[in-house]
Order: sequence, then structure tokens, then C-alpha cells
Amino acid sequence: MLFEIHLINTMSEIASHPPEKLHVPKSRLRAQGFPSLYRKTLFSAFSLLLVAYLVFAHSPWHFHPGVVSAFQISGMLLLFAGIVGRSFATLSIGGHKDRRIVTTELYSVCRNPLYFSSFLMALGVGLMSARIDFLLLVSAGFLAIFYPMMRNEARYLRERFEDYADYEKNVPLFFPDLRLWKERALFEINFRLLKRTLLDSLVVLIVIPVMLFLGTR
Repeated sequence: MLFEIHLINTMSEIASHPPEKLHVPKSRLRAQGFPSLYRKTLFSAFSLLLVAYLVFAHSPWHFHPGVVSAFQISGMLLLFAGIVGRSFATLSIGGHKDRRIVTTELYSVCRNPLYFSSFLMALGVGLMSARIDFLLLVSAGFLAIFYPMMRNEARYLRERFEDYADYEKNVPLFFPDLRLWKERALFEINFRLLKRTLLDSLVVLIVIPVMLFLGTR
């Protein structure tokens, strides 16, 4: 039980924090509103809810073992896709966060590719449980917490960067539009940020055996 709580809290930390640094100045968080300022409390409460639901609530649906396997394989693929997405987004933004608006690579098709990649990872965890009810709970909880954060961050960036208004008119907030893709020929790589993002994301791989076990109970 304690291991499950620690595991889900670890995932919340990865999803909620930018890869550049884990401790964001409180002045910036206050400017971004309640969800960002109290994100740790929200994530802790949501994590406890997920653990309690998964352990104590019985699934209203039961699937054929073949369907369960399909859910679990799909979940693992989404989990790895989220890791790749977070790493690629970190490559794109480099050391430019809070310095200028990055509008190429993943940031050309979605304004929040880090959050979207974390959403894919959350969906992956939900699918690996092989429980539709748990998948819906994870998805709804993720969006309920992150959507206000994204809106508040957009307001903060709009006030800080003059070119953000044009950027948000053309690029969707969350769900990518691949038709907008554009890329740079060269860009600087911040290896420390990339390494931190990879290591943080790879910790979530611990969830695979846990969810496979819980999904077969």
C-alpha cells in the first residue's frame, strides 16, 4: 500500500513539474493561480483517491483475458510514448523556458507538449489496470487538475511575452494538431535537462509490474 502511494505520487511529481527544475518560485506560482500554487496538495489528494479506488473498489466490468492483454500492451505503448514525448519536448525547449516562446517541433503543434505527454503516460497507467472505470477516473482527474493550470500558465505567458498572443491563436492548448508541424534545422541541447527528464520519466516504468499485478487480481 505504501509503495503504491509513493509510486503514484512520483508520477504526479513528474507530470506537474517542468524538467528544468523541481522547485518553481512561489511568486510565479501565485501569478498562475490556485491550481499551480497548491498543486502538490491536489496531487497528493488525487493520488490517495486513486490508490483507495484501485484497491478497494471492484470493477463493474470483467473482460476476456485476451482483451485484458490488449489493454495492458496498449497501456505500455502509451507509457513509452509519453516518455519519448517528454524527452523530445525537453530537447525543443532547451534552456529557453521563461526566456522566450518556443514555437517549433512539438511546441508547433501543441502549446503544452510536456503536459500532453504526461497525459499519455496517465492513460497508459489507466489502460494497464485493465479497468475502464479506473481509466476514466485517471483521465478525468488529470484534466480537472491540469486544465486550469494550463489556462493560468497561458495567462501568465500572455502577460510576460508580447508574441504569445499570436502563438496561442494558431496553436492548440493541449491536443496536438500535426498539420501545424514546423522544425528548426539546428537547436541547442541542454543535456542536464534532458537527462533529468529521462531519469524522472523512467522511474514511472516501475508502475508496469504493479499495474499488471493489480490488473490480474
